[in-house]
Amino acid sequence: MNAQLKFVVDELKALYPKKDYNIIEFDGFEPDQLVQILSNVICTIESKEAVNTRSENREMTIKRLLNSLYIMKYRPPSGNEYDLAQSLFLGEKSAILPLLEWLLKERSTLEKRAYLGRYLIKIEVPPALRGDSNLEELFENYEQLLETFKDAHREREQHLSAGSNTGELRGDLAVMEREREIVAAKVATLQKTRVEGSKANAALLARVKALRESRAKRDMLLEQKARLQTTCVEMERFVARTKQQVAEARRAAHGVTPQGLLQRAEEEEKVSTYIANEKIPADMKSGQTQLQLLREVASQTCLTRSDLAQVEQQVRALSSEVNALLERRMAAADPADDKLTPFKQQAAMLGRKKEAAAEALGELKKESAALKSKLEKIQGQLMPGEELPLTEEQFKKYMGQLKPRTELFKAKRSQLSSQTAECGVLSRTLEILRSNHELAQRQLGDEERRLGLSGYSSTASQLAEVNATKTELDLQKESKLEALSKTILELNQIIASKKAKLAPAIQELRPLREQYQAALADFNKLKQVYDATAANLGSASNKIEQEIKQIEEETRQAASEAALFGAKTEVVDAQKEVLVQEMAFYKSGDKSKSLRERLNAKIAEEEKRGRHLKEAQRAMKDSEPANERQTMLWENVERIFAAKLRHVTTARRDSGVFRRERGAETLVILN
Repeated sequence: MNAQLKFVVDELKALYPKKDYNIIEFDGFEPDQLVQILSNVICTIESKEAVNTRSENREMTIKRLLNSLYIMKYRPPSGNEYDLAQSLFLGEKSAILPLLEWLLKERSTLEKRAYLGRYLIKIEVPPALRGDSNLEELFENYEQLLETFKDAHREREQHLSAGSNTGELRGDLAVMEREREIVAAKVATLQKTRVEGSKANAALLARVKALRESRAKRDMLLEQKARLQTTCVEMERFVARTKQQVAEARRAAHGVTPQGLLQRAEEEEKVSTYIANEKIPADMKSGQTQLQLLREVASQTCLTRSDLAQVEQQVRALSSEVNALLERRMAAADPADDKLTPFKQQAAMLGRKKEAAAEALGELKKESAALKSKLEKIQGQLMPGEELPLTEEQFKKYMGQLKPRTELFKAKRSQLSSQTAECGVLSRTLEILRSNHELAQRQLGDEERRLGLSGYSSTASQLAEVNATKTELDLQKESKLEALSKTILELNQIIASKKAKLAPAIQELRPLREQYQAALADFNKLKQVYDATAANLGSASNKIEQEIKQIEEETRQAASEAALFGAKTEVVDAQKEVLVQEMAFYKSGDKSKSLRERLNAKIAEEEKRGRHLKEAQRAMKDSEPANERQTMLWENVERIFAAKLRHVTTARRDSGVFRRERGAETLVILN
C-alpha cells in the first residue's frame, strides 16, 4: 500500500509540476478531493480541459468517469462494474488508488486508446429511427468514414515506425559506403594490373564489347525462337481441333434427312413461340405486379400499431367474404352437369406440364451456358501441346478468321523484326546511360567523401520521401477527422429532429393503448366463454371416444375367441380323422399301418440305440486309464524333442554350423 501510494504521488508530481504533492498530504485527502484528482488525470489523458467536480452533478461525474474507463478498457479487480461505480461515488481510497496507479503506469497506451476512442466509438441510433432512408444513408457514410480513419491511422503508424529507424538506415548506409569503397579499390587494382598493364587492352576491350553484343543478340534470337515455337504449337492445336470438329460434324450429319431437320426446326419454333408469347409475358406480368406492390410499400410511411390492427381487420373481413363466395359457388355448381370439367382439367394439366417443361428448358440452357463458360476457362488453362475438340461455331469462326490472321501475323512479324532491331539499339543506349550514371554516382561519392559527407545524398532523398509521405497522411487524416466530426453533428441533429417528430405520435399512442386494454379485456372474457365451451365439447368427445375404444376392444376379443375356437375345432377334426383311420386299421386286421404300431416301432428303435450308446460309454470308461497314460507318454516325448531341439540350436550357435540337405542334418564343428 505504501509503495503504491509513493508511486502515485511521484507520478502526479511529474504530471503536475506546479502542485506540490507529498505522501502525508495525499493520504489525508477527502473523498471529493480524490475524485477530483482522478477526474483531472483522466482529462489529461484524454487531452481535455479539467472539470470541476464540485460544480458538476455527482452522478454525471461518475457516469463520465465510467465511460472514459470503458473506452480505456479498464477491468475492475472485483469484476463488477456496479461495485466500482459505488466505490467511486463514495470516494473510497481503496478503489481510487489502484485506479490511479493503473492510469499513471499505462499513460502512453491509454492516451492512444482515448484518442482512438473519441472517433471509433459508434453512435447508437435507436431501432425506431433506423427505418429512415436518409438517416440510414448518413449512418452508412459515417461507418465508411470510420473505416477510412482506421486505414489512415494504420498507415500513419506504419510510416512513423519506419521513420523511427532513420539511425539504423544511416548506419547501414555507412557500412554500404565502406563496402563500396573496398569494391571500387579492388576494381581499380584489377584495372591497373590486367587492363592497363596489358599491351593489347584496346583490342581486348573491343572483343569484350563484341562478345557482349553477340550475347545480347543471341538472347534476343532465343526469345524470338521461343515465341515462334509457341506460335507453331498453337497453330498445330488449332489444326487438330479443326480436323476433329470436321470429323464430328461429318458424324453428326451422317444419317440426317431433310424431314428430320425440318421436324426439329418446327419443334424448336414451337418451343420458342410458347416461351415468347406465353411464358415471358406471364413472368413479366408477375414481376411487374410484384414491383408495383414493392413500390406501394416503399411509398407508404411507417405503419403504427393502429394501422396494423386496421389492416388485419380488413384482411380477416376479405378472407371471410372470399370463403363465403367460394361456398356459394360450390353449392350452386353441380360438377356432374358440367361437361367441360374434364377438358378444363386436361387443359390445366397440359398448361402445368408446359410450364414445367419451359422451366426445365430454361435450367438446361443455364446449365449449358455454365458448361460453355467452364469449357472456355479450361481451354484458356490448357498447356501447350494439349488438345481439346472445337465446336462447330468455333470451327466456322476459325476458318473465317484464319486468312486475316495470317496477314496480321506477317505484318506483326515484320514489325517484330524492326522492333527487335530497335530494341538492340535501345538496350545499347541503356547500357551507355547506366555506365554514365554509375560514373556520375562515383564522382558524387568522391565529392561527398572529399567534403566529409559520405551517404548524404541517398539519406537526404529517403528523408524527403518519408517527410512528404507523412505530410500527405497528416493532411488526409485532418480532412477525414473534419468529415467525421461533421457527420457526427449531422447524426445528432437528425436524431433530435426525429425525437421531436415522434413526440406527438407517442402522445397519440396513449389513448390507443387504453383502447387496446379495453379490447383485450373483452377478448379475455370471450376467450373464457370459448374455453369453457371447448372444454365441455372436449369432455363429451373424450367420453364418446372411450366408448368407441371399449366397443373396438370387445370386438377384437370376440374375434380372437372365435379364431381360437376355430383352431380348436380344426384340431378336434384332425384327431377325429386319426381315430377313424385307427378304427379302420383295427377292423381290417392290418395293424402295421396303425399309429400305435408305428410309435411302438420307433420306441423300440430308440431303446436299441440307447443300449448301444451305453455299451460304447462303458467301453470308453474301461479304456480311459490306458488312453490317459498314452497321452502322458506322448507329452513326455514332445518335451524331450523340444529339449533336444534347444540343445542342438545352442550347440550350433556356439561351436559350429548346422546344415540340412535332402532330409539329412549335419553339424560342422568350427575350431
